[in-house]
Amino acid sequence: MLTTVFFGTPLVAVPFLERLAKTSTVLGVVTSPDRPAGRGYGLAPTEVKRAAQSLGIPVQQPERLAGFSIEGAFGKKPDVGIVVAYGHLIPPSVFNEPRQGLVNIHFSLVPQYRGAGPMQWVLIRGETETGVSLFRIEKGLDTGPVFLQGRQTIDPADDAVTLREKLVALGLELMDNFLRQLEEGPWAPTPQSGAVSTAPLLTKEDGRIRWSLRSAGEIVNLIRGTCEWPGAYGVLKGQRMKIRRAESCPGGAGAPGEIIAVEKDRGFLVKCASDSLLVRSLQPEGKKEMDAPRFWNGARLSVGDRFEE
Repeated sequence: MLTTVFFGTPLVAVPFLERLAKTSTVLGVVTSPDRPAGRGYGLAPTEVKRAAQSLGIPVQQPERLAGFSIEGAFGKKPDVGIVVAYGHLIPPSVFNEPRQGLVNIHFSLVPQYRGAGPMQWVLIRGETETGVSLFRIEKGLDTGPVFLQGRQTIDPADDAVTLREKLVALGLELMDNFLRQLEEGPWAPTPQSGAVSTAPLLTKEDGRIRWSLRSAGEIVNLIRGTCEWPGAYGVLKGQRMKIRRAESCPGGAGAPGEIIAVEKDRGFLVKCASDSLLVRSLQPEGKKEMDAPRFWNGARLSVGDRFEE
């Protein structure tokens, strides 16, 4: 059985650690340090640390990896290391330690959507296909040579939550295949080729709806991609609100951001750069999500009111 180490931090990485513990001998786990969380700001462990402890796997949580050694931390050099959403730069002194290097499981078809937010940006940009790549980590950001890739169709109804579920399942399958092939002997990855695009970590401002710059379809995609954080939001009469469900409707006359019609029991229409957005549900700041008709009935709004740009 192969010996491995695992680098990861958030919940999305946990299924990979759990699978790795069944298919290899995991010498140890490297994750982010505990951070303040909750109302009392007490230190909280990462999801990967919780999982590692439940599996009885040693854990290291260095602030920085300068001077860190896998062999020094866990007693020996592994055959290979697996990285999933670790969230920190890994220096050559560390990624060259395992005999087959450190292998990143990245949720895009690199070199497309290199960066920290590939699952969100493929939705925001309206892609119809994405995938998962396993590549060897090197100095560049997500530039390493590829061992395996798998493709995943993006359904029009997918959002960041459902797409992640599909990509995690695909990634687990690819990781299993990779480890099986690696047990048969070393193999050389293939250099990346093709058009390069990036997917930076989302900021709060990325969720702001620019009514005059985006079509209704593009705003629907923004809602899909930002549904977990930061949410696609607009400001109406000084109140910020996240739009949670919406549909693109053809046509519509009015200024961008203007409420141009109300559809009984369905929601209200907002004019966009092109076409109109039928808002089906929304979440005013500090409140729970509610259906648009219910919000409309209690908000004292009128056709002609306009979202801020």
